[in-house]
Amino acid sequence: GYFLTRLILIPTRKTIEAQKRFIADVAHELRTPLAIVKANTEVILLEGEKFDADTRKQLESNIEELDRISEIINNLLTFNRLLRPGRIEFVDIDLSVIVDRAVAKLTQTIRSQNIDIVIKKSDFCSIWANAVAMEQVVMNLLKNALTHTPEGGVITMTIRPDYKGHIELVVQDTGRGIAKKDLFHIFEPFYRGDPSRGRKQGGSGLGLAIVSELIRLHNGRISIKSTQGKGTIVYVLLPCGNYDPRAYDASPGAFQDEISID
Repeated sequence: GYFLTRLILIPTRKTIEAQKRFIADVAHELRTPLAIVKANTEVILLEGEKFDADTRKQLESNIEELDRISEIINNLLTFNRLLRPGRIEFVDIDLSVIVDRAVAKLTQTIRSQNIDIVIKKSDFCSIWANAVAMEQVVMNLLKNALTHTPEGGVITMTIRPDYKGHIELVVQDTGRGIAKKDLFHIFEPFYRGDPSRGRKQGGSGLGLAIVSELIRLHNGRISIKSTQGKGTIVYVLLPCGNYDPRAYDASPGAFQDEISID
């Protein structure tokens, strides 16, 4: 199974390379209308005395979200450049802080879906990473779990050292799981399994593709285990902080994505 999975993922990698160019073109076209919407919102905010506190807060929240979307678009536009680690800044980061921040930003969604979030942290959670990229990774993984976990479900996020030079992030949900036919395609840009689901529920199909690329950039590793009807577990390994992993033999992409099927 392990060797077969590797062979199956080879054409997937080639497909991703071709689709990156398309993603970059689309992202570039999105920048202008996004900038216009943000500018218009900022102009409206200048007339703050015309709005009550709640309206002003909503407009400010819109600007924050527009900034976040802009950051995602920038990452999409620089996919190929991001594959060269020397072009972005790596620092020691407490991964548990990133997880807490992601959960806080999605509090409204979590409450509306009546989802229980359980966070388990070890004392040492330091990773060598880019802060913006790591927040994007964690946000995408959490959003993906929320999308596929029904009301009343549980999502458990665990951060712990593997005592082999890595910090492990585990995101486990009690959702519907991933079909076997979809598992081998989940890292492809724009791939969305089960077309019977609505677009809102199915997502854009970019989340795991972005996660996979960013984790490879960090000399990390992602693996997914899923059982239909029981849920999905995502395992992410990232180099510990306090040292530069680029000084080691491993290079970006040295670890491949893994898929496990029950």
